[in-house]
Amino acid sequence: MSAITQPKPLAQSNSAFPTWYRVARWVKYTATYLILLLLSVVMGFPLVWMVLTSFKNQREVFSSFWPKTFELTNFERVWDAMDLPNHMLNSAYVTGLNVAIVVITATLAGYAFAKLKFPKRDAIFYIFLAAMMVPGQAILIPMFTFLKDLGLLNTRTGLSLSMTGGAIAFAIFLMRAFFRSLPSELADAGKIDGCTEWGVFWYIFLPLARPGIATVVIFQFMGTWNEFMFSTTFVYKPGLKTIQPALYQAVGRYAVDYTALSSGLILAIIPILIVFLTLQRQFIRGLTAGAFKG
Repeated sequence: MSAITQPKPLAQSNSAFPTWYRVARWVKYTATYLILLLLSVVMGFPLVWMVLTSFKNQREVFSSFWPKTFELTNFERVWDAMDLPNHMLNSAYVTGLNVAIVVITATLAGYAFAKLKFPKRDAIFYIFLAAMMVPGQAILIPMFTFLKDLGLLNTRTGLSLSMTGGAIAFAIFLMRAFFRSLPSELADAGKIDGCTEWGVFWYIFLPLARPGIATVVIFQFMGTWNEFMFSTTFVYKPGLKTIQPALYQAVGRYAVDYTALSSGLILAIIPILIVFLTLQRQFIRGLTAGAFKG
């Protein structure tokens, strides 16, 4: 009867490697952590500076890194003087309508391109993808004329619709990749049980597609909520402006009100954090379950 081989302790197994190999591996891990630490500091410093600046007065913006007293007057000033609640409601309307249109359209189209068979399916899909290659600046003037002819210029609905074109193409790309990662045998089993094509989509694939939908919702919500160029061009009534052009009021011709701008930006990112924290579990599942597979 042969003896059972016991696993070697970690220290003993490491000692089996030559010294130069262990030193090289230590240098590699140390360099990796130092680079990641440096990148974290570089990327996190603007956010920390913005948060601290929101509690400073104007004299302390560049004279000291840490505020002497943490005051909330900047938040009160931004909330009342800039009429921030109204602008946040405008952004919520534009973003909510945009996300709803993009998610519904991309989910249906992604399923069709991934699971249904019809003539020229791939050619039509690549035509949709071609829309991603067109920059927003190139369609600014045609879109302005188009919205004006439809009577949607200077309206929140027109602004929301103007931001759906290129976004739908990217969302369809994500949803098609996610549906392709799901086994087609599920559709065959559903049809054997008597489901129609719509029933297969609604009762089988749509519940499984929640991680992919959450991924599209987060990307689209962030993109629309932070959009600036279309919001500045297509809406010029002060009462209809979204939050990003409203915050731009803190940037003057000769000076910038950094304290008001920092306070407003902190208030502006709160809805994004709420959406991300609410959908983060589905978002991570979407990233790992095939939302980015080609």
